[in-house]
Amino acid sequence: MSEYADEAPVSVEARRRRRRAVVVIGVVLLGLFFAFWYALSYYRADEQARASRPAAPTCRPYDPDARVPGQVTVDVYNATNRSNLASRTAQQLEKQGFVVGKVGNDTSERKTPAVAEVRYGPAGRPDARLLLTVLPKGTKAVNDKRTDGSVEIALGTKFTNLKPYVAPTDQLPMCPEPTTS
Repeated sequence: MSEYADEAPVSVEARRRRRRAVVVIGVVLLGLFFAFWYALSYYRADEQARASRPAAPTCRPYDPDARVPGQVTVDVYNATNRSNLASRTAQQLEKQGFVVGKVGNDTSERKTPAVAEVRYGPAGRPDARLLLTVLPKGTKAVNDKRTDGSVEIALGTKFTNLKPYVAPTDQLPMCPEPTTS
């Protein structure tokens, strides 16, 4: 037999290494292909979710009952024997931006409240809600069925002072009132 019939062991080993290298490179490329395909499917799903999501609002819905202190007129009455309680409280309310109407002693026949009472009718409910945010804990809201939009505060024996009015800063501005044209 000739020398060329058998391959040298070095040549056989070199061929095996080349085959192994081609197989390893093929497996790595196949793995990269599937990793890329998997990532692309997530990207497309996220893109579709973003496209179907509504746009962020630029204003909050119009609320006809939303009030600010400058829109609220309140009458302040002292239902205790403490002198100047109503006038001092009226001054504090004015400093916070509320409009003060009448100031004086409570002439109603109602029992003296412990802390304070906010008296209002159906038309004054939004104003009363805003006033309750500045009055101390223990203040009672009394819907006395008055027909006008007036709101009054009767100050009781345990009344000390008002809480500061804090305008909501984390809210979007209110949308304009819808037109009917």
